[in-house]
Amino acid sequence: MKLGVFDSFWDNQPNHLPLLRLRTDMSEPKEFNLKKSIQLIDQILDNQTPDEIYVDLVRMLADKNWRPHLVAFVTVLKLDPPEQQKYIGHLWKCLCIGTWVSPQLLVTLSKIDFNFDEKSARILKDSGIEQFSAAYLSEGEMNERNFTYEITTNKILNTLRYLKERTYDQDIDDDNGGDIAKGWDTQLTELRRLGML
Repeated sequence: MKLGVFDSFWDNQPNHLPLLRLRTDMSEPKEFNLKKSIQLIDQILDNQTPDEIYVDLVRMLADKNWRPHLVAFVTVLKLDPPEQQKYIGHLWKCLCIGTWVSPQLLVTLSKIDFNFDEKSARILKDSGIEQFSAAYLSEGEMNERNFTYEITTNKILNTLRYLKERTYDQDIDDDNGGDIAKGWDTQLTELRRLGML
């Protein structure tokens, strides 16, 4: 991958995988695990300027591949709150273009965007992101999106239901979006309690 200062995150290992669930357990391989993934992000943050980080995080969020998205979410969560604010528009745009890791993205936004409740209420009211996306995407970007709308919409809506109401519709096909959001939110809270994020 060509991701600038984040290229070193992938040291011939799938270091993004532990970020999918943010869980640690004894069965994690020694070569890649959550602790190592977080340490790699910390090393990048410690050795690069905020401007270098910004340029490459924005590039990662614009990538169509979900793997750099996960690394970007965790990196943004590790930044100081004023610095996090610079990424909010880019994170919403990533959601509107489409990402397989939309539950993790929405949990991230719920932690840093002061207007998250208002935006999520609008998406829930509109039953999807179509109208909401017009604020973040050009007409060309709207036409380039390529994802399965019903499942993607259900995934986003169930994630927002969980984040807003702590419950979600378990009777729809949402690609486990509600469950993923609940797990990621819970694990994120625990990692913050432990001082890892």
